[in-house]
Amino acid sequence: FFLLALINNVAMAQSEVPRMEAFGGFSYLPSGSEDFPRSKSYGFQTSITANLNKWFGVVGDFGGQYSRTNLSNLQYPLFSGTVKTAMYEYLVGPRFSIRTQRANIFGHLLFGGASGRTDLRSFSDTEIAIGAGVGLDIGINSRMAIRAFQFGYLGSFTDMLENNVRLGTGIVFRF
Repeated sequence: FFLLALINNVAMAQSEVPRMEAFGGFSYLPSGSEDFPRSKSYGFQTSITANLNKWFGVVGDFGGQYSRTNLSNLQYPLFSGTVKTAMYEYLVGPRFSIRTQRANIFGHLLFGGASGRTDLRSFSDTEIAIGAGVGLDIGINSRMAIRAFQFGYLGSFTDMLENNVRLGTGIVFRF
């Protein structure tokens, strides 16, 4: 029994697939005309992925983007001044990967929620959200990678995030 446990630990140590990956980085969320009063937003994106095997994992994704919009320059007669907005997305779903020695190409489908808040008459909204995306991680060593890009679609019934894309880049830590 002891030898079996020792052999299993040695075999797991030689595995090229990390059990967990944690990502943190920069996020950009452009806006469309239906995303009033939010304009293009910048912020952060984080995720934790539990890899079940070489090609399949489960990811939890959280993002926050912030913007300031000067409504005086726009043609909104009922509103004036600068409005601050904040968008938060919290999603979970399956991730599919193609791994090579130096890179990891992935795609995922995400389900969860999105919340938008603004200081315009204390307006806020929380709704169901869906997402789908792809990305590329380039390995630095066995413990770290650079997320060269992550591109995804986000859709929700939240007034400030209806049909958008989200772009991200940053660092991946592998465990």
